[in-house]
Amino acid sequence: MHSDEDAARRRLARRLEELMSRHGYSRQSLADATGFKRPQVSGAIAGRIVPSPNLIKALDRELRAGGELISLWKDAKLEELRKELDTELPGPRARKGVETDRREVVELGALAVAAGLAGEVSRRIAGGDPDPLTLDELDERLDQIGAAYTTTPHAVLTPLIVGGWRDVERLLDGRLSSRIRGRLTLVAGLYAFYGGRLAFNVGDDAAARRFASLAELYARDVGDPLLTGSVATLQTSIAYYTGRHTAAADIAAQARIGAHPYLRARLAAYEARARAAAGQHDQARQALRDMQDAVWLGEPQPATEPFGEELTHTFVAVVSGRLGDGETAEPHARRALTILESTGGGYEDIGGTYNALAQALLRRARPDPEQAADAASRALAALEGQPTRTVIQRSGQIWQELGARWEGQRAVVELGERLQVHRRALPVGSSG
Repeated sequence: MHSDEDAARRRLARRLEELMSRHGYSRQSLADATGFKRPQVSGAIAGRIVPSPNLIKALDRELRAGGELISLWKDAKLEELRKELDTELPGPRARKGVETDRREVVELGALAVAAGLAGEVSRRIAGGDPDPLTLDELDERLDQIGAAYTTTPHAVLTPLIVGGWRDVERLLDGRLSSRIRGRLTLVAGLYAFYGGRLAFNVGDDAAARRFASLAELYARDVGDPLLTGSVATLQTSIAYYTGRHTAAADIAAQARIGAHPYLRARLAAYEARARAAAGQHDQARQALRDMQDAVWLGEPQPATEPFGEELTHTFVAVVSGRLGDGETAEPHARRALTILESTGGGYEDIGGTYNALAQALLRRARPDPEQAADAASRALAALEGQPTRTVIQRSGQIWQELGARWEGQRAVVELGERLQVHRRALPVGSSG
């Protein structure tokens, strides 16, 4: 049984059904013709709902109603708002005995509908922003992830990163003020970046690319150069470790243009590494010089760790070794290890630097395969049960190079055995 309060909605529903029958539409065919879902169309025709503005416009156009359905919809919307707001808004009809121009009534109704909706939206936005404490907790969790990322097992990081990202996404689904939406979008982008970085570290390149693309969209929404540059460091790393060295170099080079000062040295280092691997020696040396000129001396920033003295030495060693200059690479690798051991650096940085030392020992005028195998074994040992694709993959490449010339040496055999253990520790399907 319908109440008198629903009269306008029932008039709209009856007229919809009449026009649908006149033009030979079923509910499904009308849904197909307007591009809306059948439950939306059926709800309007049955009088269960007042359709959305976009739906009523599509129905008016498809049923050739000439604006009649839109006028009936305004009456129904006013009726709905009057109930919701519990106030006497101007009705669609004049008081008894008074003739009123129909156009004036429609215009007045449209303004009342808009005013009522504006008030409702304003209340939703004002009440939709999360508690400031919630925002602070999300920021604090991000800070904890950033501070502990290089020293914390992946199994511990995963629920923190995934859970944080889901929490932010749930908040973004609601009505928010523009200021809070911008802040949450940046936070979501940082969580997505960490998700991509974690996926990359365990060798899941497909997941890493998806998170990187999502983080890039967040960064574009808020126009944050730090997040944009951080995403580029992930994208160039994915390309480099999947053997696309020229693409990796180009990504880093493009990102260096207008990059946040915090990331310039890291991006230059990644470009130098990729240029050297691609055989572009002059460009590699220039990027290496740019790296040394751009070292950040300020406070740590979100997403990536500071690029300090130890990483500067590490990348001089990496690039020099790639260029065949083991004599230059070796002292830089040893200097970086000394700094990392004194400061308690992260397992990935320590492992990567030991691999740089191993490469340097093979690129000297007089190679030392035993020490090189020992350095690559130390790189794997630095992981301490935290399988990390970059270290394992590079140790594997060094082992292959050793095996090509010194296959039977005990140190080389032992490196191969350790390598197999670490490879099995990576998730199934990883590219480590």
